[in-house]
Amino acid sequence: MLKVAHIIVEEEFYISQDPSQAAGILRIFFQDCFVQGCDASLLLERPEGSERSATSDLNSLRATSVRIINEIKASLEVACPGVVSCADTLALAARDSIFMVGGPWIPILTGRKDSIVAASNQTVMASVPVATLGFSELKRLFASKGLSVKDLVALSGAHTIGQTHCGLAVSQLTPTMSRDLSPAFGANLSQICLAYHPAARKSHLTVHLDSLTPDSFDNAYFKNVLKKQAIFHSDAALLDDNEGLSYVRSFALSQAQFFKQFHLSFLKMSQIGVLTNVEGEVRMSCGLAN
Repeated sequence: MLKVAHIIVEEEFYISQDPSQAAGILRIFFQDCFVQGCDASLLLERPEGSERSATSDLNSLRATSVRIINEIKASLEVACPGVVSCADTLALAARDSIFMVGGPWIPILTGRKDSIVAASNQTVMASVPVATLGFSELKRLFASKGLSVKDLVALSGAHTIGQTHCGLAVSQLTPTMSRDLSPAFGANLSQICLAYHPAARKSHLTVHLDSLTPDSFDNAYFKNVLKKQAIFHSDAALLDDNEGLSYVRSFALSQAQFFKQFHLSFLKMSQIGVLTNVEGEVRMSCGLAN
């Protein structure tokens, strides 16, 4: 128990030092589950490249967050070698990260095994939702994973934490400002990403997805979407459908309702395409198959 407690404290240290890592870890888990199931294939390294080298992944997954997962897994191997898979390590780290920045506590099932193969770049490109998608495309993609419109809206609420590169925001600002953005919000975003940084598209400059409570997992995202203060087109697109709009309004009014549904939707996502029993393995190192 002391070793397990030490591992929990270790993750708390990472998040307390940099709360934005919660978003980085959650993003890794989300993307891993959407590509070929929650099997930690995204963490695999291959001579020909990993899933993270796919075009849609560039600049969206933090190397530091991957390193945190690998370090937690290494600690687990010391505490109980060959028992906890990388897939479970990632799932539990994502769950704990949400809680550590104020989100709901989500009891999740364990027993996932790790994949021995990574997905191709083509599979990654076809599976991962990107910031430019409209509502019908988002709905189709989430449905292909067994997730409903309610799940789509609730899981989008994870954008209440985290950052994005100005390069993605720029597409909403030029050559003309997108109607997704309120004039005041768009002007402020331009000041951050364009006015003093004309080469922002090529820079590493980032902007918070929620500028008011950037490191708190709350329902501010939905209030921002309603006020046209969300950066991605995929966020604004939730208002283009009556069902999506109704959930955005409900979650904006009640954080308790958002937390309740996020709990349920996260659980569903955490069980997408899991490998169990002899279907996979427990990798000793998350970057390499045994």
